[in-house]
Formats: sequence, structure tokens, C-alpha cells
Amino acid sequence: MDATVGKFEETGDILIIPVFKGVEKAPNNTTTGLSRGASIAVKAAAASEALTGKRGELLHVWTKGCMVVFYGVGKSSTQTHKAARDAGAKCLTKLSKNHGTDVVVRFTSGWKLEAMAAFAEGMILRDYAFDKYQNQSSSTKKNKAEKGPWKLTCQASSRHLEKLSDAIERRAAIATGVHLARDLGNEPANKLYPEEYGIRALAWAKGKDNVEVDVWDYERLHSEKMEGVIAVGKGSIHKPCMVFFRLNPRAQSDEKVPCIVGKGITFDTGGISLKAGAKMDEMKFDMHGSATVFGLFQGLHATGYEGRVNGITCMAENMPSAEAYRPGDVIDTYSGKTIEVLNTDAEGRNVLA
Repeated sequence: MDATVGKFEETGDILIIPVFKGVEKAPNNTTTGLSRGASIAVKAAAASEALTGKRGELLHVWTKGCMVVFYGVGKSSTQTHKAARDAGAKCLTKLSKNHGTDVVVRFTSGWKLEAMAAFAEGMILRDYAFDKYQNQSSSTKKNKAEKGPWKLTCQASSRHLEKLSDAIERRAAIATGVHLARDLGNEPANKLYPEEYGIRALAWAKGKDNVEVDVWDYERLHSEKMEGVIAVGKGSIHKPCMVFFRLNPRAQSDEKVPCIVGKGITFDTGGISLKAGAKMDEMKFDMHGSATVFGLFQGLHATGYEGRVNGITCMAENMPSAEAYRPGDVIDTYSGKTIEVLNTDAEGRNVLA
């Protein structure tokens, strides 16, 4: 989604007017850019009993060349960051590209800067789909290509535009990290396994001057006595690894350097202590900790964060086999402490140890 800001001028294919609960008439600047006839129809709709501004309420007004949508967001006093962001996300789900992809959100009187930015953030975050492995007909592909991506313009009072532009740009940058984390989490385990995660991390870091990524492979883990993550990954044909992220590693600071650690079980059967079969497909999501770390570093880099940050992900696939670790095993760890395994489905604490 391409997100920008603008004055109260263009209406786009779809004009969204977010309104607060208790609205009795069209807010100022609602009909700017519409024809006289369309303006009369829109004002009449806003003044009708069909529009109250209740959270999630929709009122469509069809005009020539533009669909006007009043969208209720509830009381103005309840527009926290989360409430406004959720409203923006839900609003996007109500739209169809069959009506066009040029969307204008017109923030009229009563909207604060933070709430406007959060509403746009919600729309940007919601503009996500993971369909890379879906077989689509040529007509479907052609249709998607012709419609293209959403284009979002947020309109507000001139005094807000500069700060609103900066805020939306920052949130769009953060969203690239969120979408990356979602992509990683949605990947099937036969496509994204520990070594592949490391390969993608190295590829992401390539060409970024302020980013370093190191991958400790199976041999390095052995030499460092990282037996916890090794034990969990022994049952899989895919070897475990650890991935180290460093942002701005040469930045000078007297403050403590934060380190974000993520569990990365690319698939968790439970090992010898096998899980129930129902919904086991969802165990590909057991690497969301590592997906979050990766996405966080993408977001930090995209926003130009200048502080020093470290990240560690512990990657393994927990599978049952003749090589798998067993209940009753004793594992040596990097710290020198030993772990007695009572249940191989408690693999998370072992890889993190």
C-alpha cells in the first residue's frame, strides 16, 4: 500500500469519512471536491437516522465517479492508539477493489494527530495476504495485476499535514517488519527450516552498512557446546543453527544494549513425546519468536533507528526419529549446567538454554 497525505481536495475512487458517535450532520470539509448534486446527497445521508457513528457502522452513498463511505468509530473520547488502529484495519476489510483502489480517508474536525496516524497504520497493517504458494488462474492473475495495490491518501487540516506525513511514513516503515514477521510465520516448514532461515537472514543483511548477521551452523554449535539446541534438532534431517543480528554494532552509548531473543522451532511435533495430531499443522507457528526478532530488525532498520540492538534466534526442528533426543536424556549446556529431559515437547527452554 502506497500511503501519502493531502489537503481536502481529491475524492479518489472511494472517499471514507470516519465519524464519531453522536454525529448529526456532515462534518466540515466532508463534501469538498464533490459535485453539487453529490454534496446534497452526502449531506442528507449524514443528517439521517441511518448514521449514528457507532463503532463499525457503515453508510454508503453512491455518487458519480466516487463511492462515499461514512464509517463509525465510536466516541471521540475513546480513540486510543489501539482503538483507532483497529478501526482502520476493520475499515479496509469492508472495501472492495471492484470499486477502485484509490482510497481517500478524510479526517474532519475532532481528529487528533495520533489517532489519524493510528487509523492509517491499521489500514497499512491490514493490507496483507500470504498467497505465494496458491495456484491462480491466468484470469485471476491478470485481474489482480490490473487492479494493482491500494493507494491511500489521508486528508487533514493543513496544520497537521507535515507531522501526519512523518508519522505515517514511520508507521509504514514499521509495517514492513510486521509483514516480514507474518511472512516467516506463514511459511510451511518444508520451505522454511533452520538453515533456510539463516540463509534469508544473511541475504537480508547484504548491502546494509549498519547491520551484521552471523549464522552459527551445526559444527559451530558443537564447538561452542550449545548442546540444548543441538539436542532438540537431532531428530530432523534439517540441522539446527543460531542466528545473531546486530544493528548499529559500532554505535557508541553508555546505556545497556538491548538483546531480543526468539525461539525458532520451525516445526514442533513434540518429538518422542509426540503431540496429538489435531491441528499439528499449526506447529509451524512455533517459530514466531524468531520471526518477531527478524521482523523487528527490519522495522528498526527501515525507520533509521540509530541505537545499538542485538538479536538472537535459536533455530531447530523438533522431530521424532532414531536420532531424536529422548525423555530421560541428560544434556550439557553452554553455561555448564545440565538438563534432564522429562518431556521432549518442552523443547523451547532447551533451545534457549
